[in-house]
Amino acid sequence: MALLGVYVDNSAQHVRQFEKWLGRPVDGIHGVVGSANWGDFVSSSRWSVDTLWKPTGREVFWSVPLLAGGADLWSASDGDYNHYYKQVAQNLVRYANNPTGDIYVRTGWEMNGSWFQWSAEGKETAFIGAFRQFVDTFRSVSDRFKFEWNANEAHGGMDPSKAYPGDKYVDIVGMDFYFHPQWQDWDSAKAFAHVRDQKYGLQWVENFAKSHGKPTAYSEWGAQGDNASGFIKAAHDWFDSHNVVYQSFWDSNANYPGRTSDGSDPNSGRTYKSYFGDASTPPANVGSGSGGTSSGGGAGNAHASGGWTKQAWGGSGYDNWYGTSGNDRYQSNGGRDTMQGGAGDDTYVISSAHDRVVEKAGSGTDTVQTWIGSYALPDHVENLTLTGHGWSSGTGNGLANIIIGNSGHNVLNGMGGQDRLAGGSGADTFVIGKAQGHDRITDFREWEGDKIAFKGFGGGTYISHEGDVWSLRSADGSVTKVTISGITSLSASDYSWS
Repeated sequence: MALLGVYVDNSAQHVRQFEKWLGRPVDGIHGVVGSANWGDFVSSSRWSVDTLWKPTGREVFWSVPLLAGGADLWSASDGDYNHYYKQVAQNLVRYANNPTGDIYVRTGWEMNGSWFQWSAEGKETAFIGAFRQFVDTFRSVSDRFKFEWNANEAHGGMDPSKAYPGDKYVDIVGMDFYFHPQWQDWDSAKAFAHVRDQKYGLQWVENFAKSHGKPTAYSEWGAQGDNASGFIKAAHDWFDSHNVVYQSFWDSNANYPGRTSDGSDPNSGRTYKSYFGDASTPPANVGSGSGGTSSGGGAGNAHASGGWTKQAWGGSGYDNWYGTSGNDRYQSNGGRDTMQGGAGDDTYVISSAHDRVVEKAGSGTDTVQTWIGSYALPDHVENLTLTGHGWSSGTGNGLANIIIGNSGHNVLNGMGGQDRLAGGSGADTFVIGKAQGHDRITDFREWEGDKIAFKGFGGGTYISHEGDVWSLRSADGSVTKVTISGITSLSASDYSWS
């Protein structure tokens, strides 16, 4: 049976929550090393080993970027980055929670796509050379490393096999796949069949692995919405019927709305637990790490939208859409659409700054998902998720908002209300305004370049803290609080005043 892993936003607290929900411990955590620059690449691996994952007592399935910052495949192929690879390998090999066993490492993942800087299309030779340099360098540190070569499931595009580094350099053949009803099928069982049978899909990767005498792995797979039961069951059966070393479920809303353990998709959640959980095996205690529980009281008093049960798509022109009383999901197509939700928890996928969302007060808990560079939540909409990989700015309103950044550099400002802010990877700026509510920052990471911008406090403001709850007492005597989860010390370089 495949080892059960989970991706949880590089959060030890989220691991604890997921295991409690699932009713069993995971076999491994999908951990991702940073790639903002080479300094981040090395320091984040050290932090992950020493601080983030050590308290969990869990094995880590490592995703280590092939490139960082402005690096390129040709230079990697020439060995120019091997000294960085070696430092990360030395950090990972001493991970205390797996002192003697195999260390699973994935690099250059989804190389057949265009979204990572190590995209191999048209540069297959350079990718192969870079992958080999990476593997040789890691093996010079330890023979415990086992390497996954990974593609993204696709209906076409480049043939992934053209970027295969050779059997000597690959231990496991992997593939990432997700339930995307707008591109596959609304019927989730049929959607899985689509993923399985398309040109470079699951059957292709299993056939390719078998022809090379390799086992498989699925480092990322996920399902969105509350009608994903057929997809989840089919994925379980697929793992059980093939030689799969490990599979990691995407329990996150970062870049893909797949978090299930928060109860937002109860039907899909019950199905996942019925196939992958085991209530007779309670999870062991998991330490909180730097993303641990907080004494912040009512900080970040926001909650997620419920999972959507109905879906609609806009055309290329102007659309005026009206929601139902259920949990609707509407995806625009850039045509200056007007979206008017109903009483349920609605999700709006925005593709143009000219799209307009209209909600009434008290009409559910609603969410906007968008990749555009700057977005401010309209009235009566609670939550915002920034997708994609570019620079983005997300601004809340007077409600208790959840604002989630993407993998780029984000500026997140909850405005009024008790907001929850999560930057994701990348150097993010969290704006905390005077008297704008007790916000919670869930993933402040100094080593990624995160900053806090204190706005509107004026001179003479005094900062103090009790645990990870920080108080800013202004010269007029008013006090504004912010919880920075797991952070009990700040240096002057971590924040600024404006």
